[in-house]
Amino acid sequence: ALVGSRVCRVSPSAVVMLRDFLLAAIIPHAIALRPIATRPPPHTRSSHVTASLPPPAALPSLPSLAAASILPTCLGFWKTGYAVSYGYGGAMLAAGALTLRCSVPALAQAHALALVFYGLRLNLFLLYRELALPEEIHQMKKREASFADRLKRAPVILGCSALYYLMAAPLRISAVAPTSGPAAAALVACSFLGFGIAALGDTIKTYVKAKEGKGYLVTSGPFRYLRHPNYTGELFGWTASALLGALVALSQ
Repeated sequence: ALVGSRVCRVSPSAVVMLRDFLLAAIIPHAIALRPIATRPPPHTRSSHVTASLPPPAALPSLPSLAAASILPTCLGFWKTGYAVSYGYGGAMLAAGALTLRCSVPALAQAHALALVFYGLRLNLFLLYRELALPEEIHQMKKREASFADRLKRAPVILGCSALYYLMAAPLRISAVAPTSGPAAAALVACSFLGFGIAALGDTIKTYVKAKEGKGYLVTSGPFRYLRHPNYTGELFGWTASALLGALVALSQ
């Protein structure tokens, strides 16, 4: 360096000190700015299964399922028999429809369709009987009752609502099944089969009795093998539905 006419000499020790100072100041910052490669976490079986399950918010809420069981059954305040007829079918139809509106696996969709089929078929059948057949056959007789008398039906209506809620409960369990194996698919098929037998029994019995009379003993069709195919098929279908819920719960 030239300062005026004098030459300033820098000692080698000063250069070394300056070098060490600069290295000490720069190297930490260079290390901090350097991107660090990270390995993604390994995929585990539990994380894969959890990702495939529908989130709880995607399923019908418990209050909505309770309302689906209670509101149709409240028709019993109008006519007592409606609590165990239209209320029954309406509760199953509503529970299945609520589940079909959500993003659920194919197994749960088929299970929900079985309930929708049962509820819709039952209510259409009951409506036909009440509108087209004599009162002594459908037995939905209108009885005069005061407001206080109708309120006395509340325990029966609430009890039936609780029963319908529990009957539809396996549907919420099957909605969280990540996969459907052969056993689960077979149980869904058994539900459809049972409900189909019940529908066939109701149809044949209604047709024959309307033709031959109320006291006629029906022995054709499924009545050749089952004394009450409508009730037997219903029992078969609901048993398969309950077993499906148990199978999914035990496989989690």
